[in-house]
Amino acid sequence: MDDGADSLHDIVAASLPTLGRAGRQVGRVLLDDYPSAGLSTIADLAARAGVSPPTVLRFAQGLGFSGFTEFQRALRDELTRRSSGPLVRLGAPAGAGTPREVIVRDAAAQAERTVASLGRIPDASYEAAIALLADTSRRILLTGGRFTYLAAFHLGTPLQQLRPGVRMFSDPGGHDLGTVIDMSRRDVLVLYDFHRYQRSAAQLAQSAKKRGAAVLLVTDSLECPTAPHADVVLNVPTATEHAFQSDAAAFLLNEQLHHLVLERLGESALTRLALWERMREDELLP
Repeated sequence: MDDGADSLHDIVAASLPTLGRAGRQVGRVLLDDYPSAGLSTIADLAARAGVSPPTVLRFAQGLGFSGFTEFQRALRDELTRRSSGPLVRLGAPAGAGTPREVIVRDAAAQAERTVASLGRIPDASYEAAIALLADTSRRILLTGGRFTYLAAFHLGTPLQQLRPGVRMFSDPGGHDLGTVIDMSRRDVLVLYDFHRYQRSAAQLAQSAKKRGAAVLLVTDSLECPTAPHADVVLNVPTATEHAFQSDAAAFLLNEQLHHLVLERLGESALTRLALWERMREDELLP
């Protein structure tokens, strides 16, 4: 396992459909009590799953580890990374090569992780997200945390061109508090929350649910504290080998959602785009 890999929670979740009955039992116990269950002894985990210790060993090996000890080491390493900021996450040097070579090499690795992760999101989750974003009877409200609000605005800005009722906000506890208070079952809250997760994101999702709004969460792991409060979760990777995490996968996901929502809306979106262009033609240069 490398530092840029998806979380073990996501890897276990993705592996469940390929496992036998006993392996699925181990996987479900791990997911239901993650990460604590993975830090117990092999005998304790086997007893909780109702399987034998050799079954737990085979489960870990099926994920690509030499044994359960290596699985636990990877889990502890992951928890250490996730509990720390960029100063502690400083990884290996950029490596040999010119700046161009280093950038291309690292970008290719991140792109590979992104495509693999997008492929693990279930069709049902994509369909539910597109249905919410294309439902013009509902208002779309988009926000994120200190850094992730940028991804929320990246999704929201083209959506404003495709459909009515789209609003981005960045300060739900301050000058945008009225937007939170006014949320209702007419609304869809699109929330971006990546590690290091913010308590305010989970609180905002809870407030939205109390007011009857649907919550669409884009995050970097299914173990995000906001996930239990979301109706739809799309998880994409952010980990890199370097100090700062990557939002590339979130932006790529956004761009694909733009295309699919446009296709779903059809003629109404094309008409709105044409009107948008006509009203801006005096401002835009050739």
